[in-house]
Amino acid sequence: METIPIRLTSAEIANVWHTYMYDSMVESVMTHFKQTAEDEEVKMMVEKTIQLVQKHLQALEKLFREEGMAKPDGFPVAKHVNMDAPKLFSDVFYLEYVNQMTQFKISSHMTSIVMASREDIHRLFAEFSQEAIELNANVRTMMKEKGVHIRPPYMEYPKKVDYVEKQSFLTGWLGRRRPLLAVEAAYLVMNSINNEIAKSTLIGFAQVTKDPDIRNFFIRGQRVCSDIIISIFDVLQENDIPASMTWDTVVNDSTISPFSEQLMLFIVNTLSSLGIAMYGQALALTMRRDLAALYAAFMAKAGAYAEDGVNLMIERGWLEQPPHFLDRERLMKECN
Repeated sequence: METIPIRLTSAEIANVWHTYMYDSMVESVMTHFKQTAEDEEVKMMVEKTIQLVQKHLQALEKLFREEGMAKPDGFPVAKHVNMDAPKLFSDVFYLEYVNQMTQFKISSHMTSIVMASREDIHRLFAEFSQEAIELNANVRTMMKEKGVHIRPPYMEYPKKVDYVEKQSFLTGWLGRRRPLLAVEAAYLVMNSINNEIAKSTLIGFAQVTKDPDIRNFFIRGQRVCSDIIISIFDVLQENDIPASMTWDTVVNDSTISPFSEQLMLFIVNTLSSLGIAMYGQALALTMRRDLAALYAAFMAKAGAYAEDGVNLMIERGWLEQPPHFLDRERLMKECN
């Protein structure tokens, strides 16, 4: 008896498509990093990352062919990378980029696993996830060895079990605020680091882009990141918790862009989306009302900024449309 093949679900199509786009972006970014890395160990780490995303891209391309699906254009290296461009960021930035990239891939692959219905898609993303976990472990080890790994703040171990007795546990607007919970401090520090990295990225991109509108967009993003960093710093300082180091020094003085403006806009829009997702996670775990309001404000700023970035890509014909359901109403009108 012939087995009828099971089609991919909309969730599987979305996850496969977005994974391809993201890995295509990473391949182009890492190609420039490989060309310009000065530390041999850092170069080896970048090469490992390129090998991994190329393996994933090949697996996804095979899936597109087998399913009869259109493969996204993505960001081919030959089109989007200037191989002769000077070094724009430092080797420390390269390591932190790999670290952040693998953290995102672990999270997104785990989501793809739980949304998968077909066994082969489940196995595919489980394999991707395990490889991302191993690469993340390797880059964190290297960062520790080189003294550039930023640890979350330490705190005293709990000595006994306590229960909350007063509603003031949730307040934060007026009067004495309670100390931050461990999870609240952890997310504040993580969001501070993420914004430092995004700020450095925006400084570098604003320095090399030739389009004045895109440059202004990057400069505006730099200011948004700075405002968020300052707001987080104020909360941490109030609780005597050290903030993360600054990353401004990781940008070199090159004014020649290593990437196409289309790719740079996509990278920045991706960072904005990741920021919104991280603020949402922090908001869900925050139990002080003032912090909840702070994250809501962060999400509003990042959302407005991301929308403007998408509009810039649409205006220039650079936004590749994700898979979508048929517009039945339009089809019916065309039939008449």
